[in-house]
Amino acid sequence: MTPRSLDPPFGAYAFSGPLESVRRIAALMPRNRFGRLCVSAIRRLCVRGRPGPFDVEVFPTIRARLYPASNRCEKRAVAGVQLFDFGERGALRDALSGSETSPFVFVDLGANVGLYSLWMVSVARAVKRPFQGLAVEPDPETRARLETNLAASGASGDVAVAPVAVGETAGRGTIVAHGQNRGEHMVRAAETADTDTVEILTVQDICARHGIARIDAMKIDLEGHDEGALRGLFGAAPQTLWPELIVVEAGKGSELPPVVRLCLDNGYRLDRRTRLNALLTRASRPS
Repeated sequence: MTPRSLDPPFGAYAFSGPLESVRRIAALMPRNRFGRLCVSAIRRLCVRGRPGPFDVEVFPTIRARLYPASNRCEKRAVAGVQLFDFGERGALRDALSGSETSPFVFVDLGANVGLYSLWMVSVARAVKRPFQGLAVEPDPETRARLETNLAASGASGDVAVAPVAVGETAGRGTIVAHGQNRGEHMVRAAETADTDTVEILTVQDICARHGIARIDAMKIDLEGHDEGALRGLFGAAPQTLWPELIVVEAGKGSELPPVVRLCLDNGYRLDRRTRLNALLTRASRPS
């Protein structure tokens, strides 16, 4: 992938000195209710009356240009990023650190602006491990932000970007925009009258396009299409593509959602549930 040029250069949208000092205080807040309240107040103070974007360091060696007014995940990364999906990021960090594969292959389905992929780049750099990432994001504007963040972090060579949607089968789709949060944009099957469409591919077809024959870990957040994407993977892909670790959206309900039961039926073990996601590891090879 040709790195996206940063125009203007990174740092042009940095916070002023006093606001940056306040923003950094958020990183000292504990991961409890008091800390979350303080971080929320600091975020509001930093972005109040300012439409963005904002240039910040989000993880060690990782920089991002964030637009918090239109995307909830970018808002969470402006300050207090230690609270961002802490359990999920910890599981992925441990998977990479403890893996013997080289390179460690991470696939990010529904990558948004790339925070999960960027986190994995940061971890790989810290433990000095070879890393290969694939970030899949169909929405052009969100994908442009993702590519900007990769470029700002010097990570364009570590993470390939696939400009497609993911489904159980291949086809064409159209993006249904969410009015307030880009992270909740959805893809529906294209109709004859739709003129602005995106390509839908299966996980295995996307991997084939990018030369990926093995997946060590996968994050999947496809706004309603997670189960279909995994059904297609388990039903048709070689088992070398079945990830050792899956992070998938599971909601807040007490019952296991169908996407988690699908993973369990295909030889995965539910390690834990976080506030919104399920962390599943491959327990056995199904017959």
